[in-house]
Amino acid sequence: MAKAVERKCPRCGKTSAYRADQIACCKQPPKPPKPPKPELTESSTIDGDNWSISLPKTRIHTLEQLLEFCKVDLLVWEVERFICNKWEMGYKDKAGVPGVEPLYQIKAFLRRKKNIQRAVNEIEELRKKAEAFAPEYPKLPGVIQSGNNIAVEYALYDHHFGALIWGRETGHEDYDNNIAIRGWEGALGDLRARTSGFGAKRAVLVLGNDQQNADNRAGTTEHGTPQNMDSRYQKVFGISRDASIWAIDALLGEHGAVDVIMVPGNHDMLATWHLGDSLTAWYRRQPNVKVWNEPTLRKYYEYGANMLLFTHGNTSKLEKYGATMAAEKPEMWGRTKWREAHTGDKHQRRLIELPGATVRILPSLRPPCAWSSEQHYVGSIRAAEAYVWSKTEGLVGTAVHSILKKDQ
Repeated sequence: MAKAVERKCPRCGKTSAYRADQIACCKQPPKPPKPPKPELTESSTIDGDNWSISLPKTRIHTLEQLLEFCKVDLLVWEVERFICNKWEMGYKDKAGVPGVEPLYQIKAFLRRKKNIQRAVNEIEELRKKAEAFAPEYPKLPGVIQSGNNIAVEYALYDHHFGALIWGRETGHEDYDNNIAIRGWEGALGDLRARTSGFGAKRAVLVLGNDQQNADNRAGTTEHGTPQNMDSRYQKVFGISRDASIWAIDALLGEHGAVDVIMVPGNHDMLATWHLGDSLTAWYRRQPNVKVWNEPTLRKYYEYGANMLLFTHGNTSKLEKYGATMAAEKPEMWGRTKWREAHTGDKHQRRLIELPGATVRILPSLRPPCAWSSEQHYVGSIRAAEAYVWSKTEGLVGTAVHSILKKDQ
């Protein structure tokens, strides 16, 4: 008989004496081997409007680092949850010296900003419509030389399409989208008629400047100030866009060439850029319409001896604008003799004479809103203005369209 020897039993794992011809010391079946732990791998999965990101072993340990690593566009996505776990891993360097290195496990869960995506889809849809429309405008015949020396600037500032104003609350006039459209068309028609005698062959149309009362579907300004709105953002944007196209077409027929200057305001910072992008697509086949839609708050325009700065005027002190013009555009400053900065924001007229330049605050056609009435910002005449510029003589004429109160 075989001699018993101390061995480890493969079934129960105990060390005991059993014969060499025995498989085990007991009848208990052997323990199944433990399955290997699944190896964690990096993953990035987009499922509809949800995006999940997992980095199991990484030195990344902040949300900012993760967003940069994954190239996350925060205009499209927002972070719903962020998880960071840390552990230490031992190691030995080439010299055999032990050390400890921290590692991290990162998880992030993001969701799509549906409101932003809808706005992007609206712009893309308009772009496709404009490209499909894009009429072939006929080339205009040569213009009379005397008219080439003159350009008319049309300034319908702070129009606030979409604003809803109740006159019984403010003590002044009512205002809504229908009133705003009538005021826009009436003002441009009057200003065209009152400057037509100059025979100008170029128009400068300044758009933006709080042309739209709100900057998003929530009905707030860019900085989140709530507004009393006549309708939804998409509808108001369409009204503002159609009014702009109507004005450009009218001026194109009157003058033969139109420069459109997009000036963002504090109410419509993003909406102004989208409007400029839409107009660029609409007039892409019309060489006599140029849209200036650079994403800058200050737009410069040189016309012969004239240097014009267009900006909303809600930032910095207006007395500094002359120095800013000279610093930002020194060559233009040196070439020109008549220099002006045209601003809005204040809904009133004001002229500030500076060394070498003038700052004008231009009026608005919108009546006082509830906030303006509450703050005593009332009394300014509702108006829109036009300025006639000569390449050699500077400002040679002005025109005003005004809306007077019934009791005035």
